Amino acid sequence: MNLLKGDIVDVDLGQPPNEVKGHEQGYNRPCAIIKAFKNLKLAIVIPITSKQPKYAFYTIVKLEKGSAGLSADSYALCHQIRTISFDRFLKLRGKLNNREILKINEVLLDTLEV
Repeated sequence: MNLLKGDIVDVDLGQPPNEVKGHEQGYNRPCAIIKAFKNLKLAIVIPITSKQPKYAFYTIVKLEKGSAGLSADSYALCHQIRTISFDRFLKLRGKLNNREILKINEVLLDTLEV
């Protein structure tokens, strides 16, 4: 799989309670690729949920239905950054547009205070 920044990939993030703890995202869900390290077979991803958050938090980026193969309005949870193995990837859905990628980058810069 040739993964690039902005790709949306379905990922197995694990099953609670053994593979997921606390407020971590789990189950099979779409994730946005932030960076792929092909030689290491690792990628930094942001989990995406279709469940509208109960709170407005600056680390949540709304993604419109139809964007990058998403079947519903969805939310990139930029505070849930994870590094995962390529072995967790299930299928490629599509790619975010440049505006969405820039918005996620902006939120990540602020979140990580880089």
